[in-house]
Amino acid sequence: MLIFGHPKIPAPSFYRVENKEQIVSTPPNSIVRFAFDFEILRYCQENGIQVAVEIANVKEAVYANALQASFLLCSLPLAKEVQKIAENYLFDAKVVAFIDERVIEKAIEAGIDGVFLTNQSRCD
Repeated sequence: MLIFGHPKIPAPSFYRVENKEQIVSTPPNSIVRFAFDFEILRYCQENGIQVAVEIANVKEAVYANALQASFLLCSLPLAKEVQKIAENYLFDAKVVAFIDERVIEKAIEAGIDGVFLTNQSRCD
């Protein structure tokens, strides 16, 4: 299981962006994070930029994976649904659930690829 946001577990930082222009100011080889957006996804795919996309539904998960997103970020209930689809279609993207550390067992039981701990602060 991937674990992001825990202060004692080393992990890459995610840099939140809202448009293509902000990507230029992120450090080289960083992971950019944004809410699902076809235009930004295509830009990142064309430029080999590693992406973490916040998705709101299964359809966005499928599209983001097709556009080579590395991580699909979502709530735990949606992650459970997307994880099944990801396994069926052999997604390259990893499904990562936003959770409070106190419920990590629920993500483990569901077989989610990873978690992003919301009660810690590591996202830039």
